[in-house]
Amino acid sequence: MRKTLILLICFCSSFIQSQDFKPYKVKSGKIEYEKLKYSTRSVYKYKNGVETGSSEQIPYVEEQVIYYWDNFGDIAFEERYKISAFGGKILPEKVKISERFWVDEHRYYFNVEENKVSDDPYYLRIKCREQFQYYQIMDSWIETLYMGAEAVEEKELLGKKARYYRIDNYHDIYAWKGLILKDESFSTSGSNGPRFNIKRAKVAVEIDTILKINDTIFNPIWLKREKLYQSLDGNKINELLDARQDLFIQADNVKGLEINKNDILLFVTTNYRLGKLQVLEINDKNKLTIKFKWYNFDNSVGSNRDYFSINNNSLVDLDTVTTKEEVSKEIDFKWENRESQTINPQNNIGIYLIKASRTSSFKLQPYVRN
Repeated sequence: MRKTLILLICFCSSFIQSQDFKPYKVKSGKIEYEKLKYSTRSVYKYKNGVETGSSEQIPYVEEQVIYYWDNFGDIAFEERYKISAFGGKILPEKVKISERFWVDEHRYYFNVEENKVSDDPYYLRIKCREQFQYYQIMDSWIETLYMGAEAVEEKELLGKKARYYRIDNYHDIYAWKGLILKDESFSTSGSNGPRFNIKRAKVAVEIDTILKINDTIFNPIWLKREKLYQSLDGNKINELLDARQDLFIQADNVKGLEINKNDILLFVTTNYRLGKLQVLEINDKNKLTIKFKWYNFDNSVGSNRDYFSINNNSLVDLDTVTTKEEVSKEIDFKWENRESQTINPQNNIGIYLIKASRTSSFKLQPYVRN
């Protein structure tokens, strides 16, 4: 009896963990949005010697958002572009701000300017998995996320009958089959006070539910790169440097190593610590920006920097995370950008470029016996 109960618990646990999320009632597609901001324009009139004034909200498109989804929303991807400057002045060309990727219980965010990836928990999905099929019972992920919210009427948007949800005094949502077609935020005098002006909105301007989604959209290159970087801890680095020299290009102690944006490198410091770094940016002033992490001998993290900038011709001590002007026995490398963008090992330390970081797969090649 006890064995049967244990098997039943394991089965139920596995079933709950493997259940589909599927917040939408449309299998796949693409929506293009405009994110609107509003500027206030004041108008004054004189009539019969009396001055009257009024104001109106003038919308302008600040950003463009392109959203893709598949498998009824189990997986989704978004691109954001800056369209105009503050006040609505149109930019010469749109500028990509970020990309987002939703999968399983992850919400990955890629900041294009900083070349930085972050991963936030997907709280809605976690909640739905913890409370078995909760959102299916509620028949709406919106009503699951915003407890107490109910559709009060329908409005036609892009030829679709969208449900209107007044989430609270600050927030309205219009959704068609679970897909957001309009999202508005308001200024108020408080949660129970009157609404004033609309502050911002995200409005769908085009929807395509027939489009065949290219699977590569849901496998962004920045996430593959990040997973390679995160897979390397002190033990793994030691294992690779000890047995897999075929995976690397080692920096020459005299000529150095020419590096590019997004390269991933391994290193051994003057204090014999093992670490990894990624080239985030080399700007037009020849400043190098990296992220890096090195490990203590017990594989615990010794130092971790997500953003470390180095001026041209600087000497770097990674153990103490400092730059210096004079060569000493603590210096690990020199950064210089003259005829080429070069990282130069100092004091015979080891710096190794991972070849896979310059490929599109970012996979370490398996060992092949002769």
